[in-house]
Amino acid sequence: MAKDDQRARFLAEAKRLAPIFRERALEAEKLRRLPDQSVADIVAVGLQRICQPKRFGGAELPWDALVEVSMELAKGCGSQAWVANVFAEHACHLGHFPDEAQHEVWDDDPETLISTSYAPSGTAERVEGGYKLSGRWGFSSGVNHASWIMLGVFIDNKKGAHPDHHLMLLPIAEVKILDSWETLGLAGTGSNDVEASEIIVPDHRVLDVSKILEQHSPGAEVNTAALFKMPHLGFAQPALAGVTVGMAAGAVADFEAMLMTRKVRGKPLAELTNLQLRLAEASAEVEAARLLALSTATDNMSIVSSGTMLSVADLARSRRNAAYAVKLAKSAVQRVFEATGGHGIYVSQPIQRAFRDVQAAASHIALGWDFSGIIYGRHTLGLDMSDVL
Repeated sequence: MAKDDQRARFLAEAKRLAPIFRERALEAEKLRRLPDQSVADIVAVGLQRICQPKRFGGAELPWDALVEVSMELAKGCGSQAWVANVFAEHACHLGHFPDEAQHEVWDDDPETLISTSYAPSGTAERVEGGYKLSGRWGFSSGVNHASWIMLGVFIDNKKGAHPDHHLMLLPIAEVKILDSWETLGLAGTGSNDVEASEIIVPDHRVLDVSKILEQHSPGAEVNTAALFKMPHLGFAQPALAGVTVGMAAGAVADFEAMLMTRKVRGKPLAELTNLQLRLAEASAEVEAARLLALSTATDNMSIVSSGTMLSVADLARSRRNAAYAVKLAKSAVQRVFEATGGHGIYVSQPIQRAFRDVQAAASHIALGWDFSGIIYGRHTLGLDMSDVL
């Protein structure tokens, strides 16, 4: 199937699933993880395979396709769309690992789901043929449904410099999943902590993250599509921003529906000019955020597709744009939530859920405006970037 046809199919499926996921949103919050049927739907459609290498049956679509699909899905439920998105991201991550690791995972199950805790934690001791890994990691979205997990860790490079960030790939059976995810927002993502105790990770399941940034990862030697030339900093932020913008789009649509159907003292809410203004401004913020996130992902893909590496300026711009898209989304949701009245605070109401979910998303280190804005500002002003990118 041609890439454009695949993209259209995934978009159509996301639009179909969005109202279904919306019906399960409260269930996901109560479970503090995705409902099993939602996971089955993700796998049946193949959403986790959007960015998987083609040689293992994946669609190998560009990052802007994932951003666009995630936006549509998140209109229904932020938590379920978030997990679907990161499952797709992690499949691409695996595509950067040595070929042996890819075959170990996907030869057995090409539809497998992969969780991750990207931020370095724990300790890795060098042993014969690999590393002995121990520690505790947080924010492992969708971990209860995954068969494999990638864990971030610093490894001393013995050069007196800052230790190197690595990812280590483990079967989920080798870690302990802790029931730790009790949060204000994105409660249905099941982003629990995990623990590992002296687990031996062979060398072929270890990836130096800097190799992705340099566009020379082991997996990129066998997965030659431009998708696998994209550094992590070039795709993660626009992809997650896409989910957040989708949440806001769903909230604004719900607000519009509320104005069209509800009355106050016999007068339709739609006739109140202050609410008309809120709708206009919130919808403009969402539209601007959508264009910003999607165009950034498209621009990044165009650069790497031309055979050029993303520069520090490109990466700083990518961080800025993704975070600002989230800032706009956050503003839009707050704008409409404030006007929902007493009815809007019930947990069954989707706008209040979107309000909480967007707040949670905006707290992510990759999406927070302050840090991302500083990165852009420091680069533009010619200041040192070594500790912020």
